[in-house]
Amino acid sequence: MSEESLSKTNVAIRKTRTPILVLLSVVTFGVYWYIWLWKLITDINTIYPKHYIHRSRWFAVLILSHLTSFYMMYKGIQTEFIINAADIVWELTHLILALQILKNIERYVKEEFELDIKHSIFGWLFFGAFYINYRINRLAKYIKRELKWKIRKLKREQACQN
Repeated sequence: MSEESLSKTNVAIRKTRTPILVLLSVVTFGVYWYIWLWKLITDINTIYPKHYIHRSRWFAVLILSHLTSFYMMYKGIQTEFIINAADIVWELTHLILALQILKNIERYVKEEFELDIKHSIFGWLFFGAFYINYRINRLAKYIKRELKWKIRKLKREQACQN
């Protein structure tokens, strides 16, 4: 792969600055987060359709558990606990969906560029979708750096053989 084609390597996933994502999610009471997630899954399904993520199923569970949580808070159900059962369902669904998104990104990069990506379990568990956004914002730079490293390694190997 030449330097020119390497510089044109681009991953077709929209980038959103993480602080902007957090701010807009807070200001819109989480609505922007759902819109961002829908678009992200659309992008991932477009670039890697082999492991299609069924958005409507995931969103049905996420939105239903979110609304149930609000209803439980409004009615005072489970007020003796810090977190209610609907919040637990939402968080587990969010984490499983985030893991599926991360795995699809890993598979795509492995198949397309023959590169392995390692993700932080800590980042996934504690930051979920915000960690995914952080990783996506750095994905193109990571791919470019790793491909340059591979090219240098191949050139050194060829030089040693000659």
